[in-house]
Amino acid sequence: MKFLHRMFKSSIMQWLFRKALKAQLFLLILFPVFLFAQVNTAKPWAYWWWMGSAVNKADIRKNLEDFSAAGFGGMHIIPIYGVKGQEANFIPYLSPQWLEMLDYTCIEAKKLGLGIDMTLGTGWPYGGSQVKAETAAQAFQIQTIVVKANETLSQLPPVPDKWKGARLVAVSAYAGTGFIQKLDINKPISWLNGADCTLYALYQLPTGQKVKRAAPGAEGWVLDHFNASAVKSYFQTFSSVFTKKNYGVRAFYNDSYEVYGANWTTSFLQRFQQLRGYDLLNHLDVLARDTASNDREKRIWSDYHETLSDILLEDFTKPLNNFAHQYGKIVRNESHGAPANLLDLYAASDAPETEFFGSKPYGIPDYRVDPDYEVKRFGEPDAFVVKWASSAAHVAGRKMVSCETATWLGNHFKVALSQVKPIVDECLVSGVNHIFYHGVPYSPPGAEFPGWLFYASTNFNQQSHFWPFLPHLNAYIERSQKRLQAAKPDNDVLLYFPIYDVWHTAGRKSKTHPMEVHSMVHEVKDSPFGRMATLLSAQGYTLDFISDRQIQGLKVENGTIVTTGGARYKSLVFPVCEYLPLATAQALQRLKAAGARIFFDTKLPRTVNGWSGFAERQKAMQALLADFKPTLPNYWNMVLSNSGVRREFLAEKRLSFIRKKTDQGTLYFISNLVGQFKQGTVRLACNAQTLKLYDPLHNREGIQPFKTIGPNLIEFNLQLAPGESVFIEALNKVETSAAWPQAFIANSFRDLLGEWQIEFLEGKPFVPKAYTTEALESWTLAPDSLSQYFSGTARYTLRFYLPNDQVGQVTRLDLGDLREMATVKLNGQDLGAVWALPFVVDVPTGLLQKENTLIIEVTNLSANRVRYLDRQGTPWRKFYDINIVDIRYQPFDASKWEPVPSGLLGPVKLLFK
Repeated sequence: MKFLHRMFKSSIMQWLFRKALKAQLFLLILFPVFLFAQVNTAKPWAYWWWMGSAVNKADIRKNLEDFSAAGFGGMHIIPIYGVKGQEANFIPYLSPQWLEMLDYTCIEAKKLGLGIDMTLGTGWPYGGSQVKAETAAQAFQIQTIVVKANETLSQLPPVPDKWKGARLVAVSAYAGTGFIQKLDINKPISWLNGADCTLYALYQLPTGQKVKRAAPGAEGWVLDHFNASAVKSYFQTFSSVFTKKNYGVRAFYNDSYEVYGANWTTSFLQRFQQLRGYDLLNHLDVLARDTASNDREKRIWSDYHETLSDILLEDFTKPLNNFAHQYGKIVRNESHGAPANLLDLYAASDAPETEFFGSKPYGIPDYRVDPDYEVKRFGEPDAFVVKWASSAAHVAGRKMVSCETATWLGNHFKVALSQVKPIVDECLVSGVNHIFYHGVPYSPPGAEFPGWLFYASTNFNQQSHFWPFLPHLNAYIERSQKRLQAAKPDNDVLLYFPIYDVWHTAGRKSKTHPMEVHSMVHEVKDSPFGRMATLLSAQGYTLDFISDRQIQGLKVENGTIVTTGGARYKSLVFPVCEYLPLATAQALQRLKAAGARIFFDTKLPRTVNGWSGFAERQKAMQALLADFKPTLPNYWNMVLSNSGVRREFLAEKRLSFIRKKTDQGTLYFISNLVGQFKQGTVRLACNAQTLKLYDPLHNREGIQPFKTIGPNLIEFNLQLAPGESVFIEALNKVETSAAWPQAFIANSFRDLLGEWQIEFLEGKPFVPKAYTTEALESWTLAPDSLSQYFSGTARYTLRFYLPNDQVGQVTRLDLGDLREMATVKLNGQDLGAVWALPFVVDVPTGLLQKENTLIIEVTNLSANRVRYLDRQGTPWRKFYDINIVDIRYQPFDASKWEPVPSGLLGPVKLLFK
């Protein structure tokens, strides 16, 4: 590996590399792939916001050393707006100095075992100073002009003032709803007709959107993602950089599609004609409407939406991948938000990336939700949303499913690691295997608290209150993702997403249907498709979503449905839907003839999609579906079971899980997020010779006894407290090792009472005076009034006595309400760190004595410290652009906060078997 690295860095190899690019001989470009082979993708990565790109080598090096020591796998560079007072240190984007910093970062990161990704641009979405007005995001507007019989119209009326930069594209005339003719816009308008008519004037205009959170030197218009030549020109900016030197970046990134109002491009009419086979100008009356009230309107709208989707796939997403591959990079793509079929966009990307945005409740005792998070405004994060990216990856054979994680999980300075772990677990059971924290603001080591901050939480950098405990979460994620990345998907059901049922309506936003993470739960999940997904999942059937395009690429091998990516499924299920493309019906007939098991819920699709020749296509589609029969709702368990689809009874226990397969057998990752289950008998739909359990939190494993009770069905006893997770390997060979610990069932408990000595060790802005108490409560209520502002660590010491019959017993220590993280020592022995729910630690046999000393060092949030800063008027909010806002997007102000409970609130108990 070192030899390859030295060879590639040589001037001769660099010269050959440039020649290979010009000749489009890409063999040499495999070298970067070798260079990144040792990057650790099991460890969590993070967005790394370069604020103003005011970076320097010494601080970059120190930051990277810290990230490596904390257990990160890599960083994703996103240049954004800067810090006030640092203007002299701003480095213009892609300037020679900026590229020098990028190069240095990649080299130093590699030394530390870290990978580096980068956004192709700054802020989001794609755009910047290189984007001109004519290649910026575009929209259409239609002006409606009613002309009375025998009225003369010599020119069009003026357009509204808000249509800035509007350019007339076409004018079509209609009598009633019937098209008459197109007018020649290159000649003066002269219209005289003997009947009432309506003219529809089509205008194209720029949306006016500029790049959000742009970095210095990169401000400018948002790119027209529908314009193939504009996209090519945009990539050329980066081609000129990476052709000269192929910097050691692993991946290029595209952020969530937030191109507001864009619904058109200069070549849209031509592309529509090519893709749909007719002239859209004959139907401008439809585009002028905000609704679709009849069959013709619905079909025209469907063709319009499908064209947008096709263009985004063919003229943006695929070219992005091709561009990255020229330089040996991969693409991470957040397709959500696009007015397109997400499954196709995600599948076309090397690493589909989803997003876990916001806060939600879990059935885990003591789990907290930020009360200021607005569910009605942003929606509630859901595994259903995450599954779009993982489904596309499974179907297309992509190895990585990444996730922007913990975006606005809570307000600034108020997020605890105990709140982060459950959302990580929900991502993992939903198919994610490449976590990206959102995020890590670049902050100089010498910056005063709270350092440089991004406007949106959650902050995972060195200034975060949970930084000392973050290595524990990182290690948990690494152990989990290592196993998940090494396994292959093992879902049984493909569930068709009927996008055309959505597209046969006028769009709700700028006449488009953007598939956003904030709206998908409310809209798509509350549809026949979403309800079928919920039903099948609740019944324990494992599934992935599939698109029309993907169905058309399926084949059958020995009755098993095989995707283009090599994934294998037992059945293909269609929810209730109205529209089905003829090409999909043809694929279904081919698959059925080859032995595929295909089921329709309740009724067959009624008709085909789109306008052109739909009557003939509808007849052909209905003939193809004549051999199919719908399945009634009460018969799903029977038809799926008869098709060999396995039913996982974990769902009955309300346990969240993902099932995967390895060369050694079947792998399950199970997380108790609902909290209904605690301990009992569970069944797995698999065979096994050995059952091995692994706890990724405590890094321990063991063999568990089980019973085979039928084909593909085993049974065993499991204890999994709310908030806990476990891997289960059903191995296809006999293996011997240590036994999995027997279930700990508490039959009694003992409250640890007495005089607690509380000493504040280190923290800011003040270190309060020590005190003693017999009643555990928030240290913000301590005698020293300064404790209400303290952020840091305090030591709780308790000396307690036990009766002889409890000495040396197998015990667990329950810390109760812990705010927020702690390390525990009992009788001088370290029992470890406590940061994830439940806040319980094992006490080794023989450790408890008649006289005992318990020491718990507790670290709280930084909210109270920031409350003090704001009350004092400390000018720490010093950032350009949006500066810093709270979770409701209001100007941040902690001065009015109540003190946040901190410390050991208890009750603290010993639990006895």
